[in-house]
Amino acid sequence: MKYFGWIFLFFIILYIVPLGSRPLISPAEFVHADLAAEMLQSGSSTPVFQGIPQPDIPPMAYWLTAGSIKLFGENVFAVRLTSALAVGITALLIALLIMQNLRNEKLAALAATIYMSFFLVFISGSLAVPFAIFTMGVTGALGMIFLALQEERFNRRKLLLTILAGLSASLAFLTIGFPGIVLPLLIIAASILFMRRYKELLIAVPIFLVAAIVPAVPWIILMALNPETLDGFLSWQNFSSAIGSYNWYIYPLALLAGLFPVIVLLPASLMIGKESWQKLFRQPVCQFSAIATAVPLIYFMIFRQAPAIMMLVTFPGASILISLGLQAYFNNGGHHRSFDWMLNIWALFLVISGIIESILWFMQSSILQEYFDIVPFTNLFLINLGVTSIIGGGLLLYSLHGNWRSRLYLYFFSVAILPLAISWCIAPHRIMPEKWLNSALKECRDHAPDAVLLTDRELYAAIHWNTGDPVALIDNGTPDQGKYCVILYSRDEKWSALPRPEKSVTAGEFTCAVFSNAK
Repeated sequence: MKYFGWIFLFFIILYIVPLGSRPLISPAEFVHADLAAEMLQSGSSTPVFQGIPQPDIPPMAYWLTAGSIKLFGENVFAVRLTSALAVGITALLIALLIMQNLRNEKLAALAATIYMSFFLVFISGSLAVPFAIFTMGVTGALGMIFLALQEERFNRRKLLLTILAGLSASLAFLTIGFPGIVLPLLIIAASILFMRRYKELLIAVPIFLVAAIVPAVPWIILMALNPETLDGFLSWQNFSSAIGSYNWYIYPLALLAGLFPVIVLLPASLMIGKESWQKLFRQPVCQFSAIATAVPLIYFMIFRQAPAIMMLVTFPGASILISLGLQAYFNNGGHHRSFDWMLNIWALFLVISGIIESILWFMQSSILQEYFDIVPFTNLFLINLGVTSIIGGGLLLYSLHGNWRSRLYLYFFSVAILPLAISWCIAPHRIMPEKWLNSALKECRDHAPDAVLLTDRELYAAIHWNTGDPVALIDNGTPDQGKYCVILYSRDEKWSALPRPEKSVTAGEFTCAVFSNAK
């Protein structure tokens, strides 16, 4: 079990330790956080916007986030914790799948660590968004159904695993919507056809579908009772047309970009020879992982209805394939060829970039200051990144003549310390400019402390989360009497429709203005 201790340690260092140091940085995070917080305050079973329940939004991610807020308080750590835990649980599911099928603890730990090292996985686990939870549900469904399909006869274990697979798919459905059931179902059907076990289409698939749909029935009924709610859900799912508005090529690009920095291990995992590949692909877990990686990619490229981050569902399968390739590489005695070359290239990249970053930080030129006025980082970003890059790359180069196992550990160490170092250097007022917002609001409140706050949908969640005060939408009109305070982006066209303000304060991208409708 020592290798599972490694998985836990890597997860804690990479995901949990820096989780609360990064401010909420995107509108999607503010919306997620605010809906969950309002849901908890109102006691509603569905996400809440401005005190109004939103039953057309899948509630699972908000239920989990609301529970985290209740345990740890209304803060960044609590809001993001569910995403981070979802990544950790997904990694554990990958490891358990390999342990159950291949009984190889080292390979299980390698696959789980590779999964947590993917760039796109790290991003999803570090933000308050539902995609990591969705991936966890899909991965659980696929892992359970794969183990169920390995049972030749229909028995209690097969029934239980199929039901658990359906329940896990239901979690994914209640997090994102239809893809939570459609994607696992397509992968299951493709796997059954590939294995030529056609009877499973009449046994495993119906049980899976029943187990997936039954837990979601109350929410489905709630939507069906209100046509507007159902229309809102279908519109949110982008089912207004058969083909979405995204370009097909963003999905393979997202897959390739998301593989960074694990992509440096690909040459070793690919260069194992034709005979080894044939032997590898005779393993059911390898076949299933290849199908689980390819089917979502093809599905998204055809329908183009999902954002690129939905490619997360392909990474559990990719992590298993890469780990199996690396295992075959080392079993073939390839300890000092492409593996060492790629690690040396990665190490040199870290050292050289680290030196350049450190020199730039010491120069402190005016050009550099202009750069930091634009990017969302403090001045410590370059020196932190430079020093940790030099340390990570230097240790890899120092281990040049060491064994492959120690070099692999050092590689993952170099992966973990980089985000850990720069997490403390994000400047919140340059992404979601809280400093500007609070500065403008303070002056306006000093002028009119009882003014009603008005803004648009784009800024509503951010303002409500930061201030904790009631906020109304300006699109719904202004108060009939009394003072009101409008907060919008400075270039927003809505300003032209408003009268002359009593007081106006512009800070950064925001303008805050006080108006009076006294009668």
